[in-house]
Amino acid sequence: MKKLLLLMAIPFFSSGEITPKVTTPDKFSALPFYQKTLHRYDYLADTGCGIVSLKLFYPAEHNKHPPSGPSPWLCLYAVDVISNGYGPGQVLPERIYLDKKTGRWKKKKYALSRESTQRSLEVYGIKSLSELQPLDLYNIRSVNARGYAIVNRNIPLEEKKKGMKKKLSFCLIQNQSYSAFCGSRSMVDLVDSKEVDFTPYMLKSLETVEMGLPEK
Repeated sequence: MKKLLLLMAIPFFSSGEITPKVTTPDKFSALPFYQKTLHRYDYLADTGCGIVSLKLFYPAEHNKHPPSGPSPWLCLYAVDVISNGYGPGQVLPERIYLDKKTGRWKKKKYALSRESTQRSLEVYGIKSLSELQPLDLYNIRSVNARGYAIVNRNIPLEEKKKGMKKKLSFCLIQNQSYSAFCGSRSMVDLVDSKEVDFTPYMLKSLETVEMGLPEK
């Protein structure tokens, strides 16, 4: 718990930042966005995130199709997010963990057991683990929170059959709070019969997250 408190004491800033940098479309600052405000009843689980606000950016040419954002939105205990990282349940030879000395999220490779390997092959519908793609990890700093975003191109076979091609998952921990704002959604959507990759838009949206806003 002391380590968690030290993490919460890391200074946060009023402007967001993503590491590594995200390649964004030209004139990104002029892109339209949908202002999303989440209340207690919008979360699948609620541990005290309060009101959360963020801007959901989307391509200008799809002005009639604003993004819906992740579904469901989650509010979890920060200590659980830090303990679990990203990896458990994914059956992948990579996990994301928090380096508590630096306060940054990092990737770690490890060997799957024989049983986990077989499970991975079944889940992803592959013949060899070599077919799995590396996870893309981003450290996110938003208005008053910090955490990670993962872009995962390893899609379970059942979800792949439904058209999913890659998924973005994130968790942001509010400064001086025990709550984490999390979510996950498909990043490639069909808009007007064309595939649109929302990955850079969603990543930039996470920079605008502000947690724990008071009720008006």
